[in-house]
Amino acid sequence: MPIFLRRFTIRPIALTPCLVTLLVLSSMMMPGCRLMKKKKPVPKARISTPTVVRDLPSQLRGTIGAEARIVGNTPTMVSGIGFVVGLDGTGGLTLPEQYAGHLEREMGLNGVNVSNDNPQSPLFGKSPRQLLRDRNTAAVIVQAAIPPGSRPGDSYDVYVRAINATSLEGGKLWTTELRIGPPSTYNDKQAHIIGKARGPLFLNPFAEPGVETSGISRNIGRILDGGYVTAGTEIQVILDNPSHQRVRQMVSAINSAFPAKATDRGQTARGVDESVFFVKIPQQFNDRREDFLELISHMTIDQSFPEVYAQRYAQTIESNAYLANDMSWCLEALGERAIPQLRPLYDHPESAPRLAALRAGAGLGDPKCIDGLSKIAINGPESLRTDAIALLARIEDSLTPDKVLRGLLESNQLNIRVEAYEGLMQRAINTRKHQIARNIGGVGSVNRAAVNSGAMDHQIDVLARIQLPPDPVRGVSRRLVGGKFFLDIVPYGDPLIYITQHREPRIVLFGADQHVKTPLLASAWSDRLMLASDTEDGKIRVYYRDDKKRRTYSHPDVPGNLPALVEFFAIEPTPGSVNRGLGLSYSRVVGALYEIYNELGIEAGFTTEQDQLLADLLASIEPTDIEIRAEGPEDSVTMVPVNDPRNKVVDPDQSALTKRRTLLVPVNPPKNDVNLEDSDQPESLKSETPEMRSE
Repeated sequence: MPIFLRRFTIRPIALTPCLVTLLVLSSMMMPGCRLMKKKKPVPKARISTPTVVRDLPSQLRGTIGAEARIVGNTPTMVSGIGFVVGLDGTGGLTLPEQYAGHLEREMGLNGVNVSNDNPQSPLFGKSPRQLLRDRNTAAVIVQAAIPPGSRPGDSYDVYVRAINATSLEGGKLWTTELRIGPPSTYNDKQAHIIGKARGPLFLNPFAEPGVETSGISRNIGRILDGGYVTAGTEIQVILDNPSHQRVRQMVSAINSAFPAKATDRGQTARGVDESVFFVKIPQQFNDRREDFLELISHMTIDQSFPEVYAQRYAQTIESNAYLANDMSWCLEALGERAIPQLRPLYDHPESAPRLAALRAGAGLGDPKCIDGLSKIAINGPESLRTDAIALLARIEDSLTPDKVLRGLLESNQLNIRVEAYEGLMQRAINTRKHQIARNIGGVGSVNRAAVNSGAMDHQIDVLARIQLPPDPVRGVSRRLVGGKFFLDIVPYGDPLIYITQHREPRIVLFGADQHVKTPLLASAWSDRLMLASDTEDGKIRVYYRDDKKRRTYSHPDVPGNLPALVEFFAIEPTPGSVNRGLGLSYSRVVGALYEIYNELGIEAGFTTEQDQLLADLLASIEPTDIEIRAEGPEDSVTMVPVNDPRNKVVDPDQSALTKRRTLLVPVNPPKNDVNLEDSDQPESLKSETPEMRSE
């Protein structure tokens, strides 16, 4: 064999046992490789959520309200079972066992038992059962409507109904826990506690104490500003079509329009998931919660081109009058960048576009709308004047609204005068707050830091409201009387006495100089209070018998000046002190003024505000009825509303109330032979005098 062929000779390979085994295993695994390959997944049917599209005008597309719904935007009704002390022997009646057991348990948990060792305490040596039978105590149902988006510490009015008392006159409510929904005892399913209530009761001041007057119940009262929130309520915004991106856009739009301040804990809006985010009501909207919710609902989600949206909304106001109100909210929600599009509409010849633009401009604080609002407030239609006054009072950085409002204090229309006073007083309070903040901030670095951080906001607000000295711009003033109520002086227009029954207790005296008219002989409450003066410009003698303290007070010389007389009625009598007075409660002071007025001792009008608390309670009640089955075949089946605050707790009598239609309720004029038509009273005080009711 040639040499070159030897190099390519293939030699046989020796098959060792290991190599044979490896070849066999490889041949066995070859078919299995096809079996180990993954199969393609089989498509599965998915349930697709239908896209929700609301039937709205195209101009409202792209707003939060067009793609989501707001939950928690109505008052939350809370209730509880409480205990009232300090009655005038009108309590201690038979108490249903369910209420007695609940209150005994609550008293025991709070340390009320026979082991009380303080002889000066009214609880000394008494068991809870003995207290419930005391004639000076009563069990009550406590109800309130907490505003939406309330924070811990926010206050509200409280409605109280007696369970085992004929009258709550002079009573004071012990601290009572308030739960969501109807009142429940400890055996019932307990709801979440979100508030508490306490304080002295305010009863109808225009009725004879201890006497059941037609249409007026003495076993129903209220506590003005007597409730406070312990657990805040949140407002939820739920998207129609879940989307993380859309939630982020909405949250960003709200936080950009309403940035959080130093006093706020966290942002105004915060996302939760792809479907829900929470919103907190900013501090500046505490008195205008409905306005804030409207702004949220009408806010444009896309904040990239606000000027373009402002132009579109302004054009819609002119072309579609029925959308003017919605477009007004949309423009205000855009912020100050919408003002250039609003200003040309302030003088629009048609009323709907003009009013919509003025409302949005006032909400944005544009001083250019002052002239248009002033014209409506002074000479506009009756249905729009009070709204224009309220909007005018919001505009700061200008003294023109103060001058307009001060002029309206001399109007001959009752609602115009009171609305102007409310706006002017709020502006005076705001100015006073700025002054106090500047003074405190200039004292030292520690105080400046406290002011800047918002830690003293509440204290500044309290200081501003307690004392308001008169200033040359507004003229109104205020002082706190006996720690019980505010006495506001408005030295403009005809004499008028205005009484509040909502939130802050106030007695407002209109007129430059109000005095008690003499000679005078007036008595109240079955001659327990008597005022007499024999001659003109003579001294006024006062006699008062306090049945609760078993004491009588006699003062030979009481000031005839009406503000001084109000203070005399309220200041607590202190032996050996120059601060002499009768120590009457707010409702008793109002009642005393009314009796003097009824005896023609005060030449002024007398009016009060409507029952806003009862209206809020009725609005917060769920429309739930229960069926009262017939006792016999001929009896009819009736439906009774559950949890209605107008119903008596034990007595089945459920008489309906007359719904009020106006903000103010003129009090009945004094019944006398004097011809009021020939007097100097304004026309608004001579005509209608509907019956005053507190409940």
